[in-house]
Amino acid sequence: MYEGIHQSIISQELFDQVQSIFRTNRKDNALGKKSRNPSLLTGLITDPDGRPMTPAHASRESKRYRYYVTRTQPGDKSTKWRMPAGEIERLVVDAVVQNLGRTDAIGDETAQKLSNQLDNRQEIASALPDLSIEKQRAILTELQVQVQVKASTVELVFRPKGQDRPTSVSIDAKLVCKGSEVKLAIPPGNGSSKREPDPVLLRLVAHAFAAQDFLVREEPSPMISEYSQRHIQQLARISYLAPDIISAIINGTQPVDLTGRKILRIGNVPLCWKAQRELLGFN
Repeated sequence: MYEGIHQSIISQELFDQVQSIFRTNRKDNALGKKSRNPSLLTGLITDPDGRPMTPAHASRESKRYRYYVTRTQPGDKSTKWRMPAGEIERLVVDAVVQNLGRTDAIGDETAQKLSNQLDNRQEIASALPDLSIEKQRAILTELQVQVQVKASTVELVFRPKGQDRPTSVSIDAKLVCKGSEVKLAIPPGNGSSKREPDPVLLRLVAHAFAAQDFLVREEPSPMISEYSQRHIQQLARISYLAPDIISAIINGTQPVDLTGRKILRIGNVPLCWKAQRELLGFN
């Protein structure tokens, strides 16, 4: 390399301004500022083989489904992994929030320094779930978050500022098929990731209580006005599900493979609460 001896084409000031714009653009692109639909974990998530996963989506009627899929080279016919984006994003945010307060003292911190670190991390943890994707992504990037999806677990590594050793989190989770969708099943106690309530199940519960009102109190409802007497009787039995099952459906914490179709296929749901829990997977 030799220093150029020709006359400069542009001034140093203009060159520095252009480089500053390039740096800003790279940062904005990394945070998804210029994307219409930014994805939280772009560049941060890999599949079980260590290959990067990239955002993708599919549309059905008016509904849009987001995924992270394995990024492969053209012609590569190896297995591609597909992960539901919303659920893995919530799982990662929840895991960071739960573990951000942990700190590893290395011996030379003062009590005041440790206290300030914890206060700062607690502030971030409290705010993180309600921030925009752009701001969440900025925090995850600063924390050096890396996510690897495995066959039966999700492995998460991050390192808060001022911490020498990274924090590692392993969460039991596996992919299951729910109708035509892929869902992330998380056993109780292995993460607080809360799914969105299933609109089909919510509608089924609403129809069930409308059927009960019609049969017991003779109160008609437009929700069930076109149903046969047999179907109304079937719906009414669903209104006698155990209170904890109804609450789980409303809160979105029911077993991941529990669907409206599954309940309706049972026919006459048992009235015994214990039998209901066993039948519907609430053991």
